[in-house]
Amino acid sequence: MKVFKYIIVLLLGHFSAYGQKLVRIGSLPDRVNESSGLAFYNDSLLITHNDSGDKTTLYFVNLKGKLIHQVLIENAANTDWEDICTDDRGNIYVGDIGNNHNNRKSLTIYKISMHQLLGKEKVTAEIISFSYPDQHTFPPIDSLKNFDAEGLAYHNDSLLIFTKCRANPFNGYSYCYKVPTTPGKYVARKSFELFIGNKGFMKDAVTAATICKDKLYLLTYNRFLIYTNQHEKWVYQEQHFTQPYSQKEAIITKDNQQIYITDEVQKIVGGGKLYKMELK
Repeated sequence: MKVFKYIIVLLLGHFSAYGQKLVRIGSLPDRVNESSGLAFYNDSLLITHNDSGDKTTLYFVNLKGKLIHQVLIENAANTDWEDICTDDRGNIYVGDIGNNHNNRKSLTIYKISMHQLLGKEKVTAEIISFSYPDQHTFPPIDSLKNFDAEGLAYHNDSLLIFTKCRANPFNGYSYCYKVPTTPGKYVARKSFELFIGNKGFMKDAVTAATICKDKLYLLTYNRFLIYTNQHEKWVYQEQHFTQPYSQKEAIITKDNQQIYITDEVQKIVGGGKLYKMELK
């Protein structure tokens, strides 16, 4: 998200009584100033990318945030990259799914084989494009602006897209849409909805998603929420407030115990850091 309202200054002190502080374990490279997605390449390397405005580049960083390698996706565009995920077959998916103004008629997910990435400087992606089945005007009226998305996760051979509420009045819901992992052009299937909260955009809008071993993590600017999969339904389990407050837009875990988060650089609250939280 390019515009981060100055209202965040008013929120800085609001979570100290409830927040669980992240441990800062590193700083991201200067060129990765809008980290908006995280995935594991292996146990010691993370893959991240910038939000809109950068080249179509994936960055490999170690667990201290040091840049190790970068690779350009030649046949891609970065209109608004918002998240990445991996499947269990060795593929990575890059979601060009940001839609701040709710006026994009077609969104794109780029699929790349993981084994190509580390040893090359340029790769070519397969393309998955999709539209929303319930959007009929571009943009819709303010109360129906639910077609921006910043969360992308893989589960049971499908890609799950989680929307970021931009409705006015704010309704606090994130809607999940599904698309296949096979390249092609699709109308996404609306799958389910989750109520995140009614405290407004700065607290309850989803900024990233990841799924690990039937646990779903949804990130907001001030916390992440955990859901468990029970009989094919996602059931709320717990939430963890995060300090310091910042523009956090990427989350990943490999074991449901060690949680990694990055934030974008923002003048008011800083950013460009790699954080870790240990869950008991």
